[in-house]
Amino acid sequence: MRRHVVAVTTAALLSTPLLAGSTLTATASAAETTATTATAAAAGTPVYARLYNQGTGLCLANPSSSQTSGTVMIQWSCSNSDSNYWSLQPMTGGGNHVVNKASGQCLAIPSGSTTLGVKAVQWPCDDEQNDEQVWVHDGIDQLRNAKTGLCLAIPNGTTTAGT
Repeated sequence: MRRHVVAVTTAALLSTPLLAGSTLTATASAAETTATTATAAAAGTPVYARLYNQGTGLCLANPSSSQTSGTVMIQWSCSNSDSNYWSLQPMTGGGNHVVNKASGQCLAIPSGSTTLGVKAVQWPCDDEQNDEQVWVHDGIDQLRNAKTGLCLAIPNGTTTAGT
């Protein structure tokens, strides 16, 4: 029941379910979700949630809450740290910025690389339609980078924290 409430709320607020690889889902407590839903809907403020990989049991994380542009994002044990919280922020031209709560920076693919296995990084959000930072939901709980067309994924589905 808890997972269902979060998925419905996330879809309503952010216009998209969440991330991928082995499949990522937003997580939050039902109480947090209800309170956040009412507040954010009224104020238009970003809603942050953990992006949980269903295949590995780990969350998308900003290591050590880094403020450094170009820091490689990792999967890590889910916690209440701001480094584990992300917001999908709709872009006027379509798609979403995926913004880390700790750094305020966007999830990006370096130089829009199409090399399989390239690691996602954080980079200052560009309000222009910078496709390296734009992510599109593909309808099955995966995010595709708008420039590369490739999904955010964990290499070989590894369950090792820090990868």
